[in-house]
Amino acid sequence: MRIELNKSVLAGALTALGKLVSRISPVEAYRCIEVRAQENVLHFRTNDITESLDFTMEAETEGDFVKVVSFEDFRSAVRNCRNKSIVLEVEEKLFRVDTVELAVSDCEFPEVRYIPPEAKSEDLPDNFLGLLNTAAPIVNRSEYRKVLQGINLSHDGITTTNGKELFHAPVPLDVEDMTLPFPLALMATKAAGAGKLTHWTTKDGTCFQIRIASWTWTGKAVSGLYPNWKSIMPEEKSLTHAVTITPDHAEQLKIWLKLVPDDLPNNSMALCRNSNLLHLRSQQGMETDIPAEFSGEWQDYQLLVNRNVLQRLLSEGHTRIGCPTGHGPFLATGGTGRYIAMPLYQKTPDPATEPVTEQPHTNDQKESKTMIDTNTTIVSAPVQTVSRNNESVTECSPMEELTASIEAFKLKLKAISDESNALSRKVREVALAQKQKERDFVLARRAIERIRMAI
Repeated sequence: MRIELNKSVLAGALTALGKLVSRISPVEAYRCIEVRAQENVLHFRTNDITESLDFTMEAETEGDFVKVVSFEDFRSAVRNCRNKSIVLEVEEKLFRVDTVELAVSDCEFPEVRYIPPEAKSEDLPDNFLGLLNTAAPIVNRSEYRKVLQGINLSHDGITTTNGKELFHAPVPLDVEDMTLPFPLALMATKAAGAGKLTHWTTKDGTCFQIRIASWTWTGKAVSGLYPNWKSIMPEEKSLTHAVTITPDHAEQLKIWLKLVPDDLPNNSMALCRNSNLLHLRSQQGMETDIPAEFSGEWQDYQLLVNRNVLQRLLSEGHTRIGCPTGHGPFLATGGTGRYIAMPLYQKTPDPATEPVTEQPHTNDQKESKTMIDTNTTIVSAPVQTVSRNNESVTECSPMEELTASIEAFKLKLKAISDESNALSRKVREVALAQKQKERDFVLARRAIERIRMAI
């Protein structure tokens, strides 16, 4: 059997299919890909312990077949193909990609998950995958609570939180409460358009299947109850202060925030009102002003937030921030869904920290000091005085400091790697320039010799 496929489409699909493949798994099935032909449709499927991803392509096949081959070998054969079309040759004990023959595995590949007749199905909106992409950056995949490593679906919509930030998109779904595992493979498909969600309950828990375009993602929902995120959603009447900027000014602010250097562990950014401008000031002293509209009393009000949090809400398209009077979560709206986060802690000024005023000296004190100075030399010890700290003071837990230190270390490693690559590139450029000079020298010497021989 000879099947011709588009190389670029198949190569792009293998990028997403590879997200579920474990190169070091002791189970051979988790290192393989299943190629199945059924009614002139080719299915390419990969699996891990709880999930499977299926990609379909229309093709003219002479009958049905099922072949399981190594994913790495299959992907390598597709990449190395020099033609725009890939030819699959399938026989009883033969599986060839272009000119590369692959060994067919006889491992027990997981079967397609059975969907019972009583399973519930519903249509998903066109932007469902886009909402998952917006929610995914907030997920903490190293969270010890498994349920927080996923994205929650319920009647209220799509919700995800990491304990410090919360994203909620009010999309009506006919789902009681289900937490999807982190959808890395589904997001890698970059599928567009509406989809369909099917979910059912088994003795082992809740299972689901999501179909979008040519992709089918099937798996088991994360067990456990999702936190009661509604309890921290601020009410609109409690948001006594609000600031709104235009989308164009939001883009300008995003560019400026990228220029602000890190100030670990908090990367604090102070927001306050300066006439009709939103004034932003970093801990290092970088400042900028953005035109904005305000509501509430901002005369003595200041919002202290993490720079990464501010970048996150701007990347989601939010243009309005509503804040409470005390230390509580603020709400960002105007973009995709709703974004809730906690500001950095600010200490309330204490009257006990008022500057200590020095009492005036009496004449006796002056005379005594003069007498002492004429006899001996006295070096006065520095007196510790207490002064008011006009800057906002932030506090953080040791876990936050450790996380920030790790992130800073990662950035340093990345910078070192970039510098190393740049140096390697410069060395290659110098070597090429030197070789070019040597070639020019040889050519010039040969030209001189030819001229001498002609004379």
